[in-house]
Amino acid sequence: MGRKVMLVRGGMLGSNTGIGGAHHALMDTLERGHVSDWSLSGVQEYDLGTKPSAMSRLWQRWFAHPRRIKSISKQTDIDLIHITDQEQAHLVPHNSQIPVAVTVHDLFHLFPEVRIFGETGVQIGDTSPSFIRRRDLRKLKAGLRRAHLLICDSKSTLTACQLHFPDVDAVWLPLGLNMEKFDPTLADQTKASQPAEGLSKGCHLLIVGSHDPRKRMDFLFEVLGGLDAKVKHDIHVHHVGSIASPSGAASIKDLAENHSLPNFTSHGGDLSDTALMDMRYACEALLFPSVSEGFGYPPIEAMATGTRVLCSDEASHNELMPPDSCLASDDAKAWRDAIVAVHSEWKKRSESDEHHVWPKADEALIDHAKRFDMSVFNQRTCDAYDSLV
Repeated sequence: MGRKVMLVRGGMLGSNTGIGGAHHALMDTLERGHVSDWSLSGVQEYDLGTKPSAMSRLWQRWFAHPRRIKSISKQTDIDLIHITDQEQAHLVPHNSQIPVAVTVHDLFHLFPEVRIFGETGVQIGDTSPSFIRRRDLRKLKAGLRRAHLLICDSKSTLTACQLHFPDVDAVWLPLGLNMEKFDPTLADQTKASQPAEGLSKGCHLLIVGSHDPRKRMDFLFEVLGGLDAKVKHDIHVHHVGSIASPSGAASIKDLAENHSLPNFTSHGGDLSDTALMDMRYACEALLFPSVSEGFGYPPIEAMATGTRVLCSDEASHNELMPPDSCLASDDAKAWRDAIVAVHSEWKKRSESDEHHVWPKADEALIDHAKRFDMSVFNQRTCDAYDSLV
């Protein structure tokens, strides 16, 4: 007889966010019966509406929702509770009668630090949280200590969990990717969606992510700004994500202007899955200079489409990359040389083209990305669940 798992998180998240995407992917694979001998009992989350007050958010997070999960932990028809990200770890019930697993994407929000790259200090996580957030963090840490199993996206997160929560079992279970969804044979430039439709001829480069300090947008645009004028003229930089800096620094748009990049376009953070997929197909490379990630969806998603990735050699996205393919995070020359190489290859292949032609997918990158196919994830999830019952 199959076993049942209840998925738990806090407020509802869309599938177009990193944590939300991971939650929805797990929910979908369980609903489809792809995790052997396990089925989805249900999902516990809540909808706060469009403009919830701070008090209503806090009431749901600290009181109402934990009570619901505590009640569920006393049910006899559920074999496992799985809380799908560490920001909801406060929901781990005290003395739960059912085993509780928590997915840990990263710990830099719980244990923030400032790291030095060259002569620049980069804040990883919030080192000065508010009083409310400090209390919230204490609740999260206590919840992680109550868990029966910590499911870690990356080996670096596994090491961090073993350091900070040595009395809790932890396993490495990288997230999965539906490779069929990224299949480049499905790409059709003649039917491309906006903004990939009708791109002018140029060396198009893609950036996906926020302007959080750890994303190193200031470093990247300094690199781009140092390129030869002719190269800069050919390069078209596309950014998907919020351009505003949470620390109040210059926006990404301002960085592009300050470094004299003539062809920069911000597409915001609401691009559809189809539109973002077409941008991956249309661009020569993804630029990913981040120095700290929980898993690092953008690089693996780009490789799944056969798109080249210029990626910093930092945790934990460097775990996803082919051997010896990452760039030193503080070596501006290495980054500049890599971008120039991408430009040179584009120029050579496009000399006879009158209009922009999408690059050919790199089959070696696609084969590498298959290591993270959902079929592998499903088996690892089954093994992790089975260890608790």
